[in-house]
Amino acid sequence: MNKIGRICGGPGSCVAGALVLSSVFGWAATFEWRQEGNHRSAPLSVPKAGKPGFTCLPAAETGLSFTNRLSDAKAAENQIRLNGSGVALGDVDGDGWCDIYLCGLEGSNVLYRNLGGWKFTDITATAGVACAGQDSTGAVFADVDGDGDLDLLVNGIGVGTRLFLNEGNGRFRESVDSGLARKLGATTLALADIDGDGDLDLYVANYRTTTIRTTGFAVMNVNGRRTILPDDRDRLEYTPEGRVLEHGEVDILYRNQGKGRFQPVSWTDGTFLDEEGQPIAKPPHDWGLAAMFRDLNDDHAPDLYVCNDFHSPDRIWINDGHGRFRAISRLALRNTSTFSMAVDVADMNRDGFDEIFVADMLSLRRSRRLMQLASTDPYSALIGVLDDRPQFDRNTLHLNRGDGTYAEIARFAGLEASEWTWAVIFLDVDLDGYEDLLCSTGHAFDTQDLDAEARIRARGPWSRERIPQKLLLFPKMQMPKVAFRNRGDLTFEEIGGTWGFNQVGVGHGMALADLDNDGDLDVVVNNLNQAVGVYRNECRAPRVAVRLRGRAPNTRGIGAKIWLYGGAVPMQSQEMICGGRYLS
Repeated sequence: MNKIGRICGGPGSCVAGALVLSSVFGWAATFEWRQEGNHRSAPLSVPKAGKPGFTCLPAAETGLSFTNRLSDAKAAENQIRLNGSGVALGDVDGDGWCDIYLCGLEGSNVLYRNLGGWKFTDITATAGVACAGQDSTGAVFADVDGDGDLDLLVNGIGVGTRLFLNEGNGRFRESVDSGLARKLGATTLALADIDGDGDLDLYVANYRTTTIRTTGFAVMNVNGRRTILPDDRDRLEYTPEGRVLEHGEVDILYRNQGKGRFQPVSWTDGTFLDEEGQPIAKPPHDWGLAAMFRDLNDDHAPDLYVCNDFHSPDRIWINDGHGRFRAISRLALRNTSTFSMAVDVADMNRDGFDEIFVADMLSLRRSRRLMQLASTDPYSALIGVLDDRPQFDRNTLHLNRGDGTYAEIARFAGLEASEWTWAVIFLDVDLDGYEDLLCSTGHAFDTQDLDAEARIRARGPWSRERIPQKLLLFPKMQMPKVAFRNRGDLTFEEIGGTWGFNQVGVGHGMALADLDNDGDLDVVVNNLNQAVGVYRNECRAPRVAVRLRGRAPNTRGIGAKIWLYGGAVPMQSQEMICGGRYLS
């Protein structure tokens, strides 16, 4: 089964596995191809030695010397920076090797060209994609202008989204008329052909540019009653309990107009409908961290799952096939995560239906979990209310029943906790036919430490000038990355140490690619104040790799679903996506 197959001919997105799939473009042209009817195939060079898991390669070996730096002073100046930065993977120069683009906060972004043999060289200066002087967050490679090569989209705090068009040789020029908003605290990018017109449309999740956790806020007194200033009423509100809620920024859905130009879609013109099928009344001011296009209901149209932080509810939008989205039925998902950081989708139990996993911040350790629970408001069911969707401070795993509804089984599966988690990826690490789970974890400051919070409050009132310094009184929180092995019976076991995926630090954006063209997927993690994590997949089990060319050349196979049948391996499937990982 060590084989690469090609379907429909021509260049396109490459996928790999036992079946393991990836939406990375390009493949080395050194394979010995054999024509077999309407497709062709070639043998893969699979390692003869090794075991399931990864080797984290040092910068001295790879040449990947990038570190995403953030000083305590800059973090205190704007806590939004603590959400970190991501990574984009793609073959920018068409040489068949997947290149690496890394976003930075206190430094320029860096593009590394893959030379093969796990050697990389910095080509940022000639490529023209440094984005110096901005706090870069998310990035993605995609052919948005339909000319056959990978363009680059980059998000940043307060700078929105920038588009760099590939001129065909890995050199880029920034588009000045893309139509993309150059403001807001943009985070994750996701692309799919939402309306079936043959090009990739774009969803940009927005968080915030600043936050009252850093700046503080002012109120006015009206007849002895505190109230929000008029200019702040879009972002702040008083709850009936007297708490102040800060709202996030509105996400943006763009339709691709062709040639790298985008048109933002109205939230209230009927493109987005509520659960009853009525146009929503106003744009949602959510804390958007991640968004992913996936066909959740098997109607061959990309649906949309949006992860929102804090009190903002997750949004699950079902596409009618023409680029119009309706909120999923209230009874389809019965609860979600509170601090939804990232989402991934996979057929976890190989029954032909995709599950949905969403990451939160619940600790694996009992001592810290009890401290976290102390700040959690318990959920109280309301008599007669059957269609609410409460949020819980833990991961959620939604088991697809196959009828448009889901059973939430994170606790049963052993996945309710994975520490303070940013990015999550389903990946069949050991190539046994079942999707395992990888999580990047950690935070620069443990802002959930209630002991530290008590000490801070004991210091008395804080002036607006001193509020930023409160952050520095919380302890640091470096954590090991986490990996869960799928046992094949809807349960998982934590196995990061055995698989070499447990390095301690703060990991944010994470993405997959076959960096050495051996047919399995390697991992790249953008770490905070540590060297980038590059994980070589060491598995030597049989695998099948597939590369596609879609009917619409501009989409490069994005949105296609691949199925593998036969032999002792269970039925497997995977959908090609573009973007959608946390910031990556």
